[in-house]
Amino acid sequence: MNWLVVVVFATLAGDVYIFNDPAWETKEECMASLTDPEMQPNYIAKLVLEYGKAMPIQFVNCLSEEQIDEILMGYTGNVKKGTNT
Repeated sequence: MNWLVVVVFATLAGDVYIFNDPAWETKEECMASLTDPEMQPNYIAKLVLEYGKAMPIQFVNCLSEEQIDEILMGYTGNVKKGTNT
């Protein structure tokens, strides 16, 4: 099972960005990447590149691909997927 970083923005539409690369084998590895000082700039740079500006973030978490698929079945907001490189 792969674990992915999911960013939910504090926007009216509740925009979501899913990093599908890297994919982690465990939730613990994924969560550790969020506080890794070497990984954080990559995540931030990719979000700024995608949106053209710093976006207000409501929360960041790691979810399994199965959890993401279940959630997205009923979600109507804007979702982007991409890598952190």
